[in-house]
Amino acid sequence: MTNKIRFKLSPSKMLFGILSAFSISTFAQDSAMLDSGNSLSAAKQQDIRNVIQGYLDKGQIPGAVTIFARDGEVIFSDVRGYQDIEGKTPLKMDSIFRFYSMTKPLTCAAVMTLKEDGLIDFNEPIKKFIPEMSTMSVHTESGVRPAENEIKIENLMTHTSGFSYKVIESTVSPYYADADVFAIENRLEETLAEHMIRLAKMPLYAEPGTEWHYGESMGVLGRLIEVASGMSFRDYIKERILEPTGMHDTDFFVPAEKADRLTSLYVLNGQGKLVDVKDGKLYGSSYLKQPVLEYGGAGIVGTPGDYLRFGEMLLNKGTIDGVRVLSPESVSAMTTNHLPEIFGENSSADPAFGFGYCGEVKTVPTSTINVGEYGWGGWASTSFWIDPTQNLTGLVFTQVIPDVLGTFMLTNDIREQFSK
Repeated sequence: MTNKIRFKLSPSKMLFGILSAFSISTFAQDSAMLDSGNSLSAAKQQDIRNVIQGYLDKGQIPGAVTIFARDGEVIFSDVRGYQDIEGKTPLKMDSIFRFYSMTKPLTCAAVMTLKEDGLIDFNEPIKKFIPEMSTMSVHTESGVRPAENEIKIENLMTHTSGFSYKVIESTVSPYYADADVFAIENRLEETLAEHMIRLAKMPLYAEPGTEWHYGESMGVLGRLIEVASGMSFRDYIKERILEPTGMHDTDFFVPAEKADRLTSLYVLNGQGKLVDVKDGKLYGSSYLKQPVLEYGGAGIVGTPGDYLRFGEMLLNKGTIDGVRVLSPESVSAMTTNHLPEIFGENSSADPAFGFGYCGEVKTVPTSTINVGEYGWGGWASTSFWIDPTQNLTGLVFTQVIPDVLGTFMLTNDIREQFSK
């Protein structure tokens, strides 16, 4: 990548008694451990809980799960509110959430195993695996013209492919809207291969390799996995990432025996009230049905405990409970900034923003963030991060979409209290 790359769409606009600690493996499997002690002061614990309760009291969220783990032990956890407001179903640690874009780091991990196995090289053009993307077009001020650069796998891993999203306002979003190209909206109706054919017809936002722009790149990686491995994306990610990591409640849908654990999904209406969107098509329809389209950008659901294990696996340089999931080199590549400095210098960018593979990497310290932190968030106001400096994993899960692109400041407010 050259220093001609420019940054667009700041992630901040998209996008999280007796003191004793307990192990990640025990915590993830036993929600009864929720109220076990932790190593934070009682005052700090209460300050964090007050932040969460404030959002609940204002009616901004249905409920939330918050977890901090350090050195492989949970040092703070809190769950409060409802899984379903109307039914007054209490939220639990094993409630199942829609990950939305927090699917992306999971997809990335699966792609890293392809590279480890020698099945792909990141400098290869995606057209080698998806021929429909052999001839792409790009939108310019003077109109749509053939793209000069090829989309490489590296571009897909770093959101520099030029792909956009239907729900992100840009010069190319009208094309996506007119063609109804939005994978989550159509997850029960078209296959991943069919979606690639339609996506390939969309003009790119910019020449591949020249701008960071949030979009469908990691959905394309799901199809890459299918072609390169000869397996369905679901089968591959379960075999290589989810099962070895111990993410037993994580999948592309919720089976019947776990249906009562699926959280309701809410949006804020014009009056600031939470509205259950039920199985609204825009948000993915029913997650109780196995989708036709297994989407690498936003299709997975699971529990906070499962995602905690994924974060811990990354912190442990690819291992968890003695099982190696990724090589140390793969984890390092995922969590290292791959964007040139000009991204951070651009006036439209978050000055602390860098990007690894399928996730943000902090490049400038703040009062709550250390350099080298890696993480990402989801559409329904979920977030996770790992901080190698503190050997810390954090996550905040709720299930509410405040608007098309934004997420609540809940995670930021919690982290501010945690860092005091």
